[in-house]
Amino acid sequence: MSTIPNPSSSINPNTHDPIWTLKKQYAPPLGKRIVLVIKLNDACIIPGGVDTLLKRDHNHKITYSTSSSFSSVVTADVPTDLMGEMNLSERTSSSMIATADNSSSSPSSSQQYATATSGRSSPFGFLNNGGGSVSTPFATRSSGGKGPSKLATLGSKLKNQLERGVTSIAVQAQKATSGDQKDIRDLLTVGAYIQNPRTGEFDICIGMTERQEMPPLSLEKNVMNYGNVEHNGSGSGTGDGGMTFRIPIVIPAPIMDEHGNAVSNNTVIQFHLWMRSGAAIFAKNRALRKYLFVGTSTLFMDQQFLSQQIHWPKFDRPVSIVLPLQSVVAPFGKITMLAFPDTKFPSLCGIGWSLSDPRTDTAYSAIMSSPTRRILFHPPLDQNYAFPYYHGGSGTKSTLLTTERVTESTVVLPVAAAFMQLVSRASGISAAHAMNLASKLEYFHGGDTVNDPMKAMQNGHAQCQLEIIHYLRYHPHHMAGSDGMGSSSTRGNAIHVGIYLQRPDSIFENCLAKCTVPCHPYVENKAYSSFPAVSVPFYPRIVDKNDSRLLPGQMVGSVASNRSVFVGKLRIQLHEEHIGGGGGDVFSPMGPAGMAMGVPRNLEALLDIDSYLNSSEDKSVLYLNVIDLMTGSSAGSLGVTISAHTLEGMVDQFNGISGNSDRDIVEGGLISLVGMDTLMEDDKACHPQCDLNKAAWEKIQSSGQTHERKFRQLATMGEFLTFDYMIRHAEMNRAAESKSFLEKSVKYISALTSPLAEGEVYLPPDQQRQPRPFRPSSSRMDQSLSGIGFNVHIQSFSMSNVTMAEPNGEVTSIPVSLFQNVTCGAPADHFRGFQYKGIEGEKPVSGGLRRLETRRTAAAEKVRSLQNQLIDAVGNFYTMHSQTMEKYPGRSVRHISPGNHHIDSLRSACISATQTLHAITWDIAVRRANVFSQALGIALSMYLAHVSDFAKLQKAAWANIWTKHGFLITFEGLLSAAGKELGMIEDAAVGISMLRMVSVVFVTSDSPLNAESATDRCVPIVDSPYLRWLRITPSGYGKDTTYLVEVCVDVNYYAQRIPPSLKNMSPVRFYPILYQMGVDIRQWGVNAGANFGKKNEPSTTDEMDEDEIGIPDNDVLIALNYEAFRKMNAYAHNVYLCEDPEDIKTSISWERAHASTQIEQSIHPMLTKLYDYIRSSAGKMEHGILDEAGFASNRLGGGSGIFCKSGKDRTAMQVTFKQAQYIHRFLNGQGNGFSESNVDAKKIFDDATIMRVHGTRLPICDKNVGQPLYAFNSLQAKFMPEPLKPPPRALAGFLKGGRVFSGGGIES
Repeated sequence: MSTIPNPSSSINPNTHDPIWTLKKQYAPPLGKRIVLVIKLNDACIIPGGVDTLLKRDHNHKITYSTSSSFSSVVTADVPTDLMGEMNLSERTSSSMIATADNSSSSPSSSQQYATATSGRSSPFGFLNNGGGSVSTPFATRSSGGKGPSKLATLGSKLKNQLERGVTSIAVQAQKATSGDQKDIRDLLTVGAYIQNPRTGEFDICIGMTERQEMPPLSLEKNVMNYGNVEHNGSGSGTGDGGMTFRIPIVIPAPIMDEHGNAVSNNTVIQFHLWMRSGAAIFAKNRALRKYLFVGTSTLFMDQQFLSQQIHWPKFDRPVSIVLPLQSVVAPFGKITMLAFPDTKFPSLCGIGWSLSDPRTDTAYSAIMSSPTRRILFHPPLDQNYAFPYYHGGSGTKSTLLTTERVTESTVVLPVAAAFMQLVSRASGISAAHAMNLASKLEYFHGGDTVNDPMKAMQNGHAQCQLEIIHYLRYHPHHMAGSDGMGSSSTRGNAIHVGIYLQRPDSIFENCLAKCTVPCHPYVENKAYSSFPAVSVPFYPRIVDKNDSRLLPGQMVGSVASNRSVFVGKLRIQLHEEHIGGGGGDVFSPMGPAGMAMGVPRNLEALLDIDSYLNSSEDKSVLYLNVIDLMTGSSAGSLGVTISAHTLEGMVDQFNGISGNSDRDIVEGGLISLVGMDTLMEDDKACHPQCDLNKAAWEKIQSSGQTHERKFRQLATMGEFLTFDYMIRHAEMNRAAESKSFLEKSVKYISALTSPLAEGEVYLPPDQQRQPRPFRPSSSRMDQSLSGIGFNVHIQSFSMSNVTMAEPNGEVTSIPVSLFQNVTCGAPADHFRGFQYKGIEGEKPVSGGLRRLETRRTAAAEKVRSLQNQLIDAVGNFYTMHSQTMEKYPGRSVRHISPGNHHIDSLRSACISATQTLHAITWDIAVRRANVFSQALGIALSMYLAHVSDFAKLQKAAWANIWTKHGFLITFEGLLSAAGKELGMIEDAAVGISMLRMVSVVFVTSDSPLNAESATDRCVPIVDSPYLRWLRITPSGYGKDTTYLVEVCVDVNYYAQRIPPSLKNMSPVRFYPILYQMGVDIRQWGVNAGANFGKKNEPSTTDEMDEDEIGIPDNDVLIALNYEAFRKMNAYAHNVYLCEDPEDIKTSISWERAHASTQIEQSIHPMLTKLYDYIRSSAGKMEHGILDEAGFASNRLGGGSGIFCKSGKDRTAMQVTFKQAQYIHRFLNGQGNGFSESNVDAKKIFDDATIMRVHGTRLPICDKNVGQPLYAFNSLQAKFMPEPLKPPPRALAGFLKGGRVFSGGGIES
């Protein structure tokens, strides 16, 4: 007779949740867990599975004992929080022990098992004796130590027969549909349990493997293994078969003390082997979902580890543990455990470690001496997987232990801080420049609003004031002593007056004022009032005689020829209205009564301001001759006074708005910093030349011969930006954005060193809003964080070959491969939204940067077209009026007065178009700054991860290739081309392309590039073991702008680990590429020609759904993928030369491939399949594009970045698919994960599913939104590509307003 521990009646394997939560991942003490890879020998594989067990139950007589064989075991001191997390139910007072009375010497003649309940109401529950929660097919709980009653035995047998019948029906049903009964395989799993201190039972589950199908095993082989005692006398039953579970069991840290020691010398863990019917997935019967107890093994931790001479906390090498399985069903069964130290933190410079990783000793906990120290980083998330592996060509069987680890990057926040420093300075310069231009434009439109005359004069303007006293009207029949009007000479009237400035540098007059002034009949020798009726201040620009904008003819005449500067003339227009009948205009010079003289007249007087500039004479009344424009005769005189002064009378010194003035050149403005030209540097160049940088000015100068005539014409047409627009733009846009960038710069720098804000320490990651390396996707709408890439993680997948030597069981682990990806949310400016409103009165346009830049190009073409129309209209005007314009001496033939409707409307349209181009250019610049800041942090993290892969750099000359051809960065986008996700695609496309402007160099503290003058721009990289600081230095102007990113590395690391090709200031330029393919129901709708989006109600929370109805555009995906292919094809031809001599001759640069619309090289053999996928992708959800693009990028030595909207759901599906694909290529390709060996798509999907449920991606969801669930529902999952379909058990379910009905913060 033998005793076998029976599982606690409260255990239900169905209730175990395999999903990692942040609480489990971050349970202290960090890094003190034990990873157990579970392997079963052949003897544990029962032929026939559940059906065989059910058929055998009636052959055995089972009795129960109420005493426990573990009654003497000291209860483990398990923390109550662990017990609470397991949601323990009511416990019984003792464990049940099943005793089998063996009547035969054959092991197969006596077998026992127990069945765990499913936690639900069982259809066979009425057969249970006493309503117990443990159901056994052949026994009930004993009473008073006696055997089971006859009624209980009968009920148990009846229940077994029913279960066996249901199972058989399900199996036969599957056989009928598939034609092959072997398709149904029962499932095995192993659970680990520790003792409950309250009840004494081993019912606290601390981990379980996945449910794995039993491997096919013949009955004969199994019988042979059962009979190993007769074969070799050892009873080992190991053989070469058995099975290894993918998911190890992790012994959690809470059962250890703070030093990693077991809490009790008698810490015991029971490992139960369970079996479940494979037919459960075809039958909805709850009985089939029950787990049948096969057997148990017991691990006395201290005894096992002491036997291996391992003492805590120095468990630093793997060990093997072989435990016999206590089972009647499998008496020769054994469980082999490979125990590994905690893999959460990789060893420095070891496999899976990256230069961007934080240091483990300081990054994740506060230093005792500095309790207020900011904790910037969240610990890594990790999971292990085990794969049977036949190593090399020797056929030696081993285990491939893989570690999936996601880690935050130490450079994301410093990159954002460094770039925001540059942007803050540049935007401040641009804001000041715009405000200065606004003040200059203000002077052209009257001086009523000018608050600082001295500043105007300092800016090259004269301070002038015109006073109009009265108008004295002549009468044709004038007689001395009479007014000639038959009326009293004391009667006063008024006349309408318009005052216009005729500038020496513009053909268009500036209207200074419109008013009325007193009108009197002229009476000789009569005294008139000298009190001014109108006073008009104005500030004309002082124009030098050599100014390129000086109008022709200004130097004509003896007086003018002696002048060195000009300020212009005043044209004063007077209008006499028609008077007829009673009730006439009281302001008319004719009075209110009807008079014989009733013809309206237009009158005009001119005043040359230059003649009175800095005049030393006292201000005296001037009488200007007033001319009737109809007849050209004198109509009266206008009494005025004029004063005009320059700063200290120095009329030959000025710095106004001028074509040859360097004062308008902006050094370091935002538009130039982000790699943009103003698009006004060519033939469209006009005044004021806003945001003009040095290179743009040189371009205008160099193109003078080609466009000289148009330049001169536009230069004489005044300003194409108005004061009203410019002051509003400067104050509401530039000043506000400059302030925002400054605040971000200060916050990011402060976040690297200052303590956490009060209360921030206790917030879960998804609710944190302070600048950190990790930015949750729930913070997308937070403006202060818009420069930081969100949800950025380096996801490494490291592999080690684990072998166990015979017979001593010594375990060796050798690193063999590393596969890395960076996962993130889409680099996009979510805060600014994806609907550009433009300037007031314009129709809004939806989209991101790519579409906005297309619109900007169209706006520039519109400006050119309107300019040409205006030039033609002015030319026609001069031609038509050349004979009639000059009616009296002194009147300008160059200036065009207001009133020409056609010219006025064209000029107004041209000004409006120029302002539209100006406004959209600034908005794009701001978006570029935010998006590029995010993309750069992602790209640099990716580059550092690959530089850290020492094995990769040793195997091939990748470092040499990077310095010569650039580091290939391939982004795999999973966004849909509809709604706001289309805007995110467009933002990301431009931000990723901007990475081409970046080169990276490694330096040390004593490198020559470390200039003292630039140390203020060195941003510290905190909590990094080897990185010290980084600095971003821009150079060039406009589209020729480049960035040099200097990364300071520890001197010793630099000497020992940085490849020679990357030393000595050798720059590596980024070679960015974006492939994009929508993979969800929205993309399916776009492909189907319909928009299935539905606008959600506005959400009051931070985590809101933005994907309302938008204009779908599937063409953008095709265009982006062809563009990416041209670049990758060019890179492949440079890295792997083809035999075609024509391809060797043709070297295509990234810039040429970017601008081209055709593939100029033959398709590289490595990319043939990718090209075929792209060609056939129109109207299809072709996931093969992303699959092949990522594969090709890895083979070309590049890095891969995967993103979707939030970087957690679709991204999780893609990165787990790539990992599963890599491991199978590795296994099938003799250790080469990038081989082109054939792989089983079903196996890849199965392993990817395991990773999606058990791996790190669900904790990433928890980290971002507070729930470890994927934001899909079953309907959405149906429309996703097969390789990316999410596991049903991990779906958030149907959503409402972007959240689960029950709440919790899941995005849609």
